[in-house]
Amino acid sequence: MKKKTLLCAALSVVLIFSNYTMNIVYAAPGDAQVKEPQTENTQTQESGTDQASTKISEDQSAGSSLTEEELATYYGDSVFIGDSIMVGFRNYSAKQESFVHDIQFLAVGSYSAFNAMKPVTADNIHPMYKGKKYQVWDAIPLIGCRRAFILLGMNDISILGLEGARDQYKEVIDKILENAPDIEIHIISVTYTLADQGIGKLNNKNLAQYNILLQEMAEENGWEYLDLCTPISDGKGNLAEEYCSDGFVHLSPAAYTLWESELVDYANAHAAPEESEDENTAEADNNTRKDTPSKVETILETDPSQTTKGRIQ
Repeated sequence: MKKKTLLCAALSVVLIFSNYTMNIVYAAPGDAQVKEPQTENTQTQESGTDQASTKISEDQSAGSSLTEEELATYYGDSVFIGDSIMVGFRNYSAKQESFVHDIQFLAVGSYSAFNAMKPVTADNIHPMYKGKKYQVWDAIPLIGCRRAFILLGMNDISILGLEGARDQYKEVIDKILENAPDIEIHIISVTYTLADQGIGKLNNKNLAQYNILLQEMAEENGWEYLDLCTPISDGKGNLAEEYCSDGFVHLSPAAYTLWESELVDYANAHAAPEESEDENTAEADNNTRKDTPSKVETILETDPSQTTKGRIQ
């Protein structure tokens, strides 16, 4: 009798444990339907600096050829120019401990090619440098940077149309190059709005076409083009909801974390050719010295600033 009682008690424990386990298993699909799941991007948005820095460090150790110091040098010698989307990246970068922390910015809300061409007045929109408004092409030489990453945004399309916006964008870059002829130009793609949230001409179909025009302009002029739109898109030509902060167009910290990762890849792709070119030049110089030892003094070492990509002569 005692054995039967013990056996029944053991079976009861097994059944209770089984039911408990089954309840956990069947609860999972309900958790998966939560509107804002605790994904890596959501955790990054909540925890800020530590999560972003950890992610970038993992990306670098997984296959990046540039060290954190080299990335800091590459982007520390750059200026990022733009509108409120770029202001958001500036605010994000200030909170990070990675290479993006020391990026220099010339950014102000509603900045555009159209506004850039206006004179500097109290009412007109221009970026600030050391507490003073400047035309962007006047501010760049004061910063003394080697490369400019430019995102003038979408507002020009409403005023000038697609081709007109492209043409005025080029005018701004031409003025930059007049004042800083050796600077590299890197054009950043315009980002999308959420699906069906576009206003008038500022719809995602037009924004996609505008990015094509900007990329073609970059290729025609020997400038670089950086696509930061696609990584934060939903795969259907819209800004993904998890990367939007305001239900319209502005970006979340999670979006800028992806930007940071893309910038690591971009620097590796663009810094490596420069290093290789310099090495090849040095090797050619060495070979020339061996072949013509009496003309050593006539061989000029290549200035690294003259071997960069995206320069207009």
